[in-house]
This record gives sequence, C-alpha cells and structure tokens, in this order.
Amino acid sequence: MNHILQMLSKLLSVAKEAIDRQGLIAILTISVGNDDEIEESAQGETVYNELVDKLQLNIPKDRDYRPNIYSYFGIKKKPSDTILIDMMIKVFHIKRFNSELYIFKVNGWQKLNEDELQGFVSKMIQVLLIGYTPTQSALKNVVEGLQKSSDIEELNEDKNYIGCGRNMFSLKTFKVVENDIKIFPKTRLNLMLDKSDIITDKVPSHFNQYMLELANLDSDLQYFLFQHTAVLLTADTKLRRGLILYGTAKNGKSVYIKLVKSFFYSNDIVSKTLNELGGRFDKESLIGKRIMASDEVGKANVDEATVNDFKKLLSVEPIHADRKGRTQVEVTLDLKLIFNTNAVLNFPSSHAKALERRIAVIPCEYYVEKSDPDLIEKLQDEKKEIFLYLMYVYKQIVKNDIEYLQNDRVTEISHDWLNFGYEFVSSRSVSNANQKACIDLLRKLIAIKPGSRIKVSRLNEVIRDEIKVSSQVINDLVQANFNVQSRLNNGYKYWVDLGWKETDKKDDMISFDENENVTDDEFLYEDDLNLGWEDFDDE
Repeated sequence: MNHILQMLSKLLSVAKEAIDRQGLIAILTISVGNDDEIEESAQGETVYNELVDKLQLNIPKDRDYRPNIYSYFGIKKKPSDTILIDMMIKVFHIKRFNSELYIFKVNGWQKLNEDELQGFVSKMIQVLLIGYTPTQSALKNVVEGLQKSSDIEELNEDKNYIGCGRNMFSLKTFKVVENDIKIFPKTRLNLMLDKSDIITDKVPSHFNQYMLELANLDSDLQYFLFQHTAVLLTADTKLRRGLILYGTAKNGKSVYIKLVKSFFYSNDIVSKTLNELGGRFDKESLIGKRIMASDEVGKANVDEATVNDFKKLLSVEPIHADRKGRTQVEVTLDLKLIFNTNAVLNFPSSHAKALERRIAVIPCEYYVEKSDPDLIEKLQDEKKEIFLYLMYVYKQIVKNDIEYLQNDRVTEISHDWLNFGYEFVSSRSVSNANQKACIDLLRKLIAIKPGSRIKVSRLNEVIRDEIKVSSQVINDLVQANFNVQSRLNNGYKYWVDLGWKETDKKDDMISFDENENVTDDEFLYEDDLNLGWEDFDDE
C-alpha cells in the first residue's frame, strides 16, 4: 500500500501536468458492464482518494475505481499490451514531434527518452491497476507501441512563442504568458521567466560594455550585433544570417559564442566546424539540433560540397543526410549558425551572390588589454535582463517592419570575403587573388566618367608598375568590371567614358571631339603590345 502511494507521489511530483484529467475521469467513471473478477477494497479507496485530491478531480471519493477500469477496457484477469497502450494514451498528454514522443509538464512540452517514458508508464499502471505489476517485457512492448502508435497526435511548432521554463514569451504581445498545452513553441530556451518580467530598453551594464568592445567601440556595429543576437533567440528565419566573427585573439569572440550557447539546452547544441559539413555522416548529427556554434571554422578554403550544404542550412532548405546503418533521409534543418575565425575564408566565387544576403562577417578588431576573468559569470548573472532587452530590440525590428538588417562595415567586409562585385576572367597564370588586387587598384585609379577617356597603354603601364599581370588580363578585367568599350583614335586605343580619379592623370581625361576619327577597331597598337605568353594561349 505504501509502495503504491509512494509511486503516486513520485509520479505527481514530476508529471502532474502530464496527466489528462478528462481522459482519466472517463476511464474511472464510465462502466460498460459488470466485472466479477475485481472487488472494491479499502486499499483501492485510499489510493483513488489520494489521486482525486491531488488532481482535484470532480468525482466521488471513497470508491475503488478498478472495476470501472477493467470494464472500460474489457480486461479479463490481466491487461494485454494493446490495452495498456490505449490506457496510457488516454491518461497522459502525450504527442509526437519529429518521430520523438513529448509529454506536457510544468515546463511545457518536453521530449521523453525511453527510460523516462517507461518510468511514467510503470508507475501509472501500478497506481491505476492496484495489485498488478507489469513485467519488463510488457513495459518494453508498451513503450515501443506508444512510439509507433498512429493514435498519438503530432505537435505543430508555433514560431510566435519562445519557451522559457514555466512560462512562454509571446512574440505577438511581447509579454510573458503561462505555458499552454495547445502551444508548442518553436524556440525553447534554457531560461526561466516570471509572469512579472517585462521587456526593457535598458542595456544591462556588463553586456553593454562587452558588446561595445566586441564591436570595436562602434555603437552602430554594436546595435547591429544586438539585432542579430535578438533574431538568434527567435524562430525568425527571414532576418537570420550565419554569423562569422572575424579577428585575432583576445577580442571577445569566444565569449560571444559561450553567451549565445548558454541560452540553449545542451542537447540542442552542436559544436562543429564549417568544414565538417563535408563528412558523410556529419549531417546526421545535426538532426534535431537548434544551433551550430564553434570557436573554429576549419579550413580557410571552403570546398564546393561544403558551401552547397552551408547555403541550404542558411536558407533552411531540405538537405540529404546519410545515417549509419540506415537509409539516407531528406531533412530540413533549422539551425542558427555562428563561427569564430582568425583567417579570411575563401568561398568559391560562383556562390558570392547566394551567400551575400545569408552571412554577416563581423569584424572584431578591438584588442582587450586586460581581460576580465569573471566576465562570463557576470554576463550569466544578467542573462534574463539580456533577453528582455534583446526582445525590446526585436520588437523595434517588427514595429519598423525591417526586412533586412544592414551595417556598412559588415557589408564591406562580407563583400570583400565573398569577392562580391568582382568579375574574374579566365587565366592560367593569374589567380583570382591577384585579379582581385588588380581590380582593387583599378577602382582606386579610375571611375566611370561620361565624356572622358583613358589611353589603354598608359593605364596598363600604371597597373603593371604595381602588379605583375599582362595587358590582356588588365584589358579583360576593365571590360568585365567597368562595362566600358575601347576605341581607336589616331592610332591609339582608349577606354571611352572612363577617367582618372587622380588629378595628375588629367592629361588623359580629354573629351572626344565629334569630328575625331574614332573607330571600334579592337587591334592593339604600339606600346600596348607588351603581352604575356597567356595572351597567345589557345585555351
């Protein structure tokens, strides 16, 4: 008797909210026939009185309800595994998501592993069917039956709520509300909020100073980081970008990773480098995770296969995942992505446009002379206040209907990494890196100026003084990146509508006279014949 009451007490202490009161009342009170096998007992009355009191069930007390249960399920002598499965579905709030079983508890919908589920099932069976103890084999069959049952409903995630312990944060009202069995928040954070907590425009002091230093004492970049950190704590995929914190040591990059990861449960986090996406079975480990964050990014040169998977993760698109010993599956992984690096990453240039709006390279250039050994602890103490401030920031984003978060410095460095806006030409002897340097030099020297012209040979001479590259490559790069045409005038070739930025080149900035003999002939003349071997290469 005491053993059963102890099991009931343990069950209610950890899963009181998981019990479906209406379902329980139904099987206790509805009798579909007489059962002569079970007689009411004082022991049964004591257990059911405790159950009625603790769950505040509006049914009569001083009753042994076992005869009704046996009648309801048609049990003869002992229950079958199928009956026990049906019984558990009726008395527990249990649902399925991504092939995993979830049960509703004080902290909302919680994923159950097999051991937890078996523990709940074992206790509930022994409490309801006083005197009957299921075998380990029966318990295993019941658990497997629940996992496969088509009678268990699917959970649907709601991106408008953030699970925060005993309560939720509503992104509709920007207020803390109670957990609701009808709501399964898409984002579930390792954070406890109280109903009295409200959002604030006050930045927590340690968080403010830390983020300012991380942003190189640039308040605009700091607020950009606030915005993206806020987005990371929501299910917003439209504004979310993959964050790459770039800089040397001792500038707070690792602290940021630790801070963001602290908002998520450990089983929702995966710490992998970007290049590990290329491993055959690495993507399997990402299934069911919420955030991929690492202090290392891996190899600086990102290969084609990795960048293809990276783009799919950033866009939350279906991706193929190989599984050891099982068939390949197509899954959609909804991951927040953050990496630290002290080296410039080289992405294949063909992916520049696709990545340009999907990643943000954050320059972390401020060197912390004397780091605070207690900084992580101080930030953890401010964790709730940090969240409430970031939700205020996110509210401003929603209120102002911002569709894309921007920062000039981030755009500049991201474009530089991606070679965005650079058009390279086919060349065996000149790498993309050297072509990029050549394009940068061209942009420093010249600009589109309608009515102006530059002698081709003079421009090539200036470029070759700085970079070892052939005239043909220079010509091709000018045409590809400035979209201008060349013409002949008095035997010399000129770029039309192109002018020097520097005043000492003004002699070549002469407008064409309509009476001048200018042709579209593309032959090179005199001093523009300094060609490298590749100019004659029959590629």
